[in-house]
Amino acid sequence: MSDSSLDRQRWIVVIGGIICQFCAGMLYSWSIYVNPLLDKYPAWTRTSVSFTFSITTLLIPILMIPAGKRMDKEGPRKVAMMGACFLTAGLLISSVAKSIPLLYIGYGVLNGFGVGHIYGVPIATCARWFPDKKGFISGMSVAGFGLGSIIFSPLGRSLIDKFGDPQPVFRVQALITIIGMIIGASLLKPAPEGYKPAGWNPPAAAAGSTGNHEYTSGEMIKTGPYWILLITYMIANIAGLTIIGHASPIAQEVAKLTPADAALVVSFLAIANLGGRFAGGLGADKIGAKNVITIIFIVSTILLLLMNTFTNKGLITLGICGIGACFGATMGTYPSIIADYFGLKYYSTNYAFLHLGYGFGGIIGNVMAAASISKAAATPGMGTYTLCFIIMGIATIIGIVMSRTTKAPVYKGTEA
Repeated sequence: MSDSSLDRQRWIVVIGGIICQFCAGMLYSWSIYVNPLLDKYPAWTRTSVSFTFSITTLLIPILMIPAGKRMDKEGPRKVAMMGACFLTAGLLISSVAKSIPLLYIGYGVLNGFGVGHIYGVPIATCARWFPDKKGFISGMSVAGFGLGSIIFSPLGRSLIDKFGDPQPVFRVQALITIIGMIIGASLLKPAPEGYKPAGWNPPAAAAGSTGNHEYTSGEMIKTGPYWILLITYMIANIAGLTIIGHASPIAQEVAKLTPADAALVVSFLAIANLGGRFAGGLGADKIGAKNVITIIFIVSTILLLLMNTFTNKGLITLGICGIGACFGATMGTYPSIIADYFGLKYYSTNYAFLHLGYGFGGIIGNVMAAASISKAAATPGMGTYTLCFIIMGIATIIGIVMSRTTKAPVYKGTEA
């Protein structure tokens, strides 16, 4: 195949990747189902229903590791379609679930397996086709994931209202998922070994570094830079996921917004999250992923430590959407730095090991938010999320320092 044909082919792969990410991202519309399910099954509790999605988010980064290994052996199409089967089956089981355990199996376990097999595939495949634009293409890929929930959430809510029942909507989502994944996965194709776009040559390696070593996951996890990236990624996810998960009650408490106004803030938050994914990826190409990560932590620190003072609609929207944009930028930037530091050959598995920070961040964020709420309940005059904001602000200060200390590892031949 000629260079021009290959250059056209890589953009087709991007389209397939975005479609796959869109289908997987629809799963993050989960919140539209919670209240309707509680209305349909009064014996269910909010805690038990909400725990469904905790199972999903915990399993996604774990399943990305074996999925990445399978992708290297079997190619992106097979792995993406395996994820599509898990995801479709999980949604169909959810559509008939009349008990919490069955809901856990469907939306929790099987959907976690599904997205775990899908999420990393387009990112890794596209990164190998675009060694010249790793940041930009990573941002586009993860933006497709964010777009899935932005578009499906209002559609799903209108369908729930139309049917008067949330569970038929799971079947609609399953149908969109399997059709979209068949189309998207069919467009995924691995880049030729050592592929370089026409007219592009990789930048020269830094002095003292081999620069071209392709790190296996076993080698990567023995390096200091991997652990710095994992910890900073986890910190960024703690802040982002906590604010996103509690955006409406934060807006209502801190700025005294009505539920309707708070819902509008959440809509703006979704747009900011999407925009941050593009901006993070583009910024990584322009000024370097390391610098973008530092900026993310600086902005997050300022907003978190000032959040309790954002007592009107404009300021609280700025604060919440600013954190949402930083979270999106995190998702768009870290895939690029993993490729820069550890190479593209084992990228799918290496990125999966980094994405464990997402799972850890979600768990820690939930525990921290619960502790903050309990502390506020026992302390008259203390804001519900005050403790949370302070802890996260301190954590992001640590993130600033750590982001400046990381650098590409130097391969020594016996260790990574």
